[in-house]
Formats: sequence, C-alpha cells, structure tokens
Amino acid sequence: MTYDIESRTLAAQDTAVIRGSMPAAQLPAWIAGVYEEVYRYLTNLGIRTSGPPFARYTFDGGLLQVEAGFPVLQPVAGRGRVVASRLPGGPAAVTTHEGRYEDLALACQAVADWLKERDLEAAGPHWEVYYTNPAAQPDPATWSTDLVMPYRAG
Repeated sequence: MTYDIESRTLAAQDTAVIRGSMPAAQLPAWIAGVYEEVYRYLTNLGIRTSGPPFARYTFDGGLLQVEAGFPVLQPVAGRGRVVASRLPGGPAAVTTHEGRYEDLALACQAVADWLKERDLEAAGPHWEVYYTNPAAQPDPATWSTDLVMPYRAG
C-alpha cells in the first residue's frame, strides 16, 4: 500500500475524552463504548462535536495508553470518566489509510520512514481520526482513517 504523506501545521484542539490503559487486543471492545459515552455526555450538555472521533495512542511496554473522544470548540468541564484534554498544535505528518484498522501499522511505518528521510522525529503520541463508523459501514474496504504524527527537527 502506498501512502501520500503531507506536512500540515495544526492548531491546538480542545477535546472531550476518556482515558484507558489496556492490552491492544482489548482496544476494539473498549473504544466503541467510549465514543458512545463521550458523545452522550456532550449531547446532554448541548455541546456539539467539532469533528469526527479520534484516538491518541502511547505504547507502554505491552499496554496501550489511549485517549479517545471528540474534538470540541471549547474546553469541557468533564464528569465521571469524561475529561477535558487537548490535541497539540504545530507541525504534523498526516496520511490517510483506507481499509482495515488492523493494517494501520502500515501507515504508521510509512509516516516513520517519511520523518526519517527528512531528519525529523516524532514529537509525542500519534492519533487517528476515524471518518467511518464500522457499525454503519461494515465493509472494511470503505473505512477511512487519518493518521496524524506531530514532529520536530531531529
């Protein structure tokens, strides 16, 4: 699979998220409920999302540290498991992956190679922006996901 990677300068983005720590195998079951919970929280407060759901990942040994939710136009107070967070602004390498989530590692590797070729290095955890709801579109061939990797000079 070939990936077109572009450099973008992103504005910092307020978010409403739930955080979790788990083995990668537990992620699919966990994340679906998280989006529903965060969306319900925002809807109950009359707060609209300002974009599609995302998940930000940090790899910690055999565990994933995950922050998943929605971008919002202003900081939220949070309640229970839902907390305010923020995606960083600044330069980022961005590519779009079409297909199964299990193959997103290919996009990650393509972005890592792109950064290395330009003497750049990752500046914090990457995140994925999910444009397709698998429950509504069960065919993985129709799924579209952006992979976003903040970077700095190496």
